[in-house]
Amino acid sequence: MKRLYGYVILFVYSCLSSILMLLLLGGGIAAFYFLKGDGFYFPLSQLKRAMVFGSIAGSAITLATIVFNLIDKSNGRKKPPSTPD
Repeated sequence: MKRLYGYVILFVYSCLSSILMLLLLGGGIAAFYFLKGDGFYFPLSQLKRAMVFGSIAGSAITLATIVFNLIDKSNGRKKPPSTPD
């Protein structure tokens, strides 16, 4: 159960950090165009897109972590190689 709790925390953290990164990138691009003189334009659809793609990225990060941990656990159970004489 403790391991499941860790994966849930990892999922939430990776989703939130991915969403924040995408929002910062979108805000940086909007600020660039604002400084260029075209006005500040950060539409609501960009916010929705950042949330969807951030959730997808967070899910992929968590899934990759679970798969790699299972591979490591499987490799750890194998019998160590014997030394040839």
